[in-house]
Amino acid sequence: MNTEMLQLYRDYNVAMAADDTVALDHLLGPDFTLTHMTGVVQPRAEWLAELEHGTMHYFSSVEDHVTMQATATGWQVTGQNRVVASIHGGGKYEWPLNTVMAVARIDGRWQILSAVVTTY
Repeated sequence: MNTEMLQLYRDYNVAMAADDTVALDHLLGPDFTLTHMTGVVQPRAEWLAELEHGTMHYFSSVEDHVTMQATATGWQVTGQNRVVASIHGGGKYEWPLNTVMAVARIDGRWQILSAVVTTY
């Protein structure tokens, strides 16, 4: 297991659960997209703005399992976390989320290019 990729995955989830847009800004590539469990694809700036404004609010993210695989351009990191969040003013709910991340080295550091989220 690549400890650097595992730490990147964990840093992302900690920052997300804390609504820490400064940390996420550092972790996400410039063209990052988040595909939500609904299938909606959200650009980086839009997702970070929703976190900043509280439209999306994450309370916690508890890791169940993480795997990773080297690819031709970097890494694919897949993890399952139980995430508690309030989305667009809805109630506070827990979802078992499977996140598949594409990670590549950009400007000398590993950055997350995309995250595709489904339930498990």
